[in-house]
Amino acid sequence: MGIKLVQAKDEDFDRVFGLACDAFGRNEPMWDVFYPKHWTEEGRRKGADKMRRMNAADPHTEFILAVDETSNEVLGMSKWNVYAPNTIPDFVGINRAVGDYYESEEERAYAGAMGKLFVQPRNEAIFASGGNLVSLDILTIDPKFQRKGIGNALVQWGTRKADELGVEAVVESSVFGKAL
Repeated sequence: MGIKLVQAKDEDFDRVFGLACDAFGRNEPMWDVFYPKHWTEEGRRKGADKMRRMNAADPHTEFILAVDETSNEVLGMSKWNVYAPNTIPDFVGINRAVGDYYESEEERAYAGAMGKLFVQPRNEAIFASGGNLVSLDILTIDPKFQRKGIGNALVQWGTRKADELGVEAVVESSVFGKAL
């Protein structure tokens, strides 16, 4: 199976988010925090919209899709944050533009506190680099196509981008992805 890597368009995010939800299931606690009720139809609709808004609001975000060359089916995706040259992101402005869909202030406060802890090491790396970093934020492959080299191709996209820019690449992983 041949794959091509392309940038996501607005119309791709329903499939992209659904694919991510299928791959992560309920096994990734932070996915549950960032995308509440992603296992429901409404949660998937809202999550896809949140990704769509993130793609539009954050000039440093690049959603890259792995697409089957023959069928044009989306097989996997990665979300890379490209901070270069000397780019310190406006996290507050981006988050304000993206918004959220938490149902209560308590849920919003919990997600904010957990999110802050979760991204702290990444943000420290961005600031320590002076805004010269390429960081893998999300990588997910449709469960039907896992272990076929698709994730590797998506990681290579980001490491090549970092090489082109002359900056470091940071690849993060959850517990479930570490073995990969």
